[in-house]
Amino acid sequence: MPVYANSVVDYAELHLGQTIREFRKRKGWTLQDLASRLSISVANLSAIENEKARLDLERLVAIADAFGVRPHELFPVSPSQHYLVTGHAAMDALPAAPLALVDPASGQLASHRALLKPLADAFVGKHIEPFLIQVPRIPDEEIRFISHHREEFLFVTRGTLECLLQTPDGAASETLAPGDCIYFWSHLPHCLRAATDEGATAIDVVHAPYGTAESEHGDMAIYFSNGMPKSLTEQIAAQIAALRQSRGMAMNDFARELELSPRQLADVERGRKSLSIDLLLRVCRRFHKPLEYFLSRTVVSRPFYQVQRAADIARLPVRGRKRLVDGSWSRTEFRSLAPDFGPRGMLPYYVKLRLPSQYDLTLHEHHGQEFAYVVAGEVTLVTIVDGKRVSERMAAGDVCFIDSTVPHRFLGQGVSPYGDESSAEIIDVFWCPLGESYLFEDERGNGVKG
Repeated sequence: MPVYANSVVDYAELHLGQTIREFRKRKGWTLQDLASRLSISVANLSAIENEKARLDLERLVAIADAFGVRPHELFPVSPSQHYLVTGHAAMDALPAAPLALVDPASGQLASHRALLKPLADAFVGKHIEPFLIQVPRIPDEEIRFISHHREEFLFVTRGTLECLLQTPDGAASETLAPGDCIYFWSHLPHCLRAATDEGATAIDVVHAPYGTAESEHGDMAIYFSNGMPKSLTEQIAAQIAALRQSRGMAMNDFARELELSPRQLADVERGRKSLSIDLLLRVCRRFHKPLEYFLSRTVVSRPFYQVQRAADIARLPVRGRKRLVDGSWSRTEFRSLAPDFGPRGMLPYYVKLRLPSQYDLTLHEHHGQEFAYVVAGEVTLVTIVDGKRVSERMAAGDVCFIDSTVPHRFLGQGVSPYGDESSAEIIDVFWCPLGESYLFEDERGNGVKG
């Protein structure tokens, strides 16, 4: 699950001109020798080598052919990264965009008023997707309840945020202050809005149960102006319409693929025509989705959401600790932020990092992926790159996304010289296909039950 080097560098960092000069000298050619092979002037070639002119793809391929190498060999060898640290200051420069919405009743497109900044956009193969979400105040008459096929964990960092949910048991509302968090089924119609004119900001992590996060990243959320859809047919119809529109498919083309008339498809997408099993299977094949993608909403496990308040988090029970190489137990404390919510696809934890001991410096690895947000103190990520240990210092407000199958460790830095008090606190969200009991065990050797 890498982030490829060419997705995080710009043209100037490639130093293509310098590489071309080195290849030319290795051949023993003068500028004139290479320029004549390329049918360009010496001045133009000199500008390329001195990086005063930018190459296009056609010229790059011609230069590679002249050297007798493949075009990618002119680029610097740089391994893909298995982690990405983003400082809180750098988040300001990240592009923000609204979530795309589709109205199932009209088929019209709209934009959500909240803005999302992706915090791990460059990674390939994510099963969890972290965002910084900026939520404005929304008056009652402008509320839109949205639904998307995911689970969602929200940790408020600034302002006061109201989470409105439409559940099978009725409407629910939770007001969240900084440090509060909520885990909920996001296929339930919900709305996030700030409680004050100043707006609110939160770390938002979503999980795609039936595929990787980016496979659904482009799918449009569905909004219901009146809250809960009336029937299962309406729910599935809205999903089909959102999938079609997110892929830019015309109604006529999609109808032809499903062996329907455009009028019949319009009736299906607006919930006016019942869905046959055969038709639903054809939709599944077209979008490469399992039946559970459409039918999982028929059974919604209780509780529908779980809230943890900032004042209570430090008093939550320690759910598991990691065994060290000497047989003792790490002093790092893990407290589950959704212990009663399940079965869940993400494992959000409040983690208290104490001053590292000798054995705490031992790296560990486990199946899955991990997203960490530094709440307080200083944290050092230690991991392995090209066979060597590397470290990245993180401060409060910084984030890290990592492929946790690679050896790594989050270490709290000593900010106090007076003892072994906690030196850092992080919110750590795990995705692990082997389950929570695989990640943690207690001193008796029992797995932690999530």
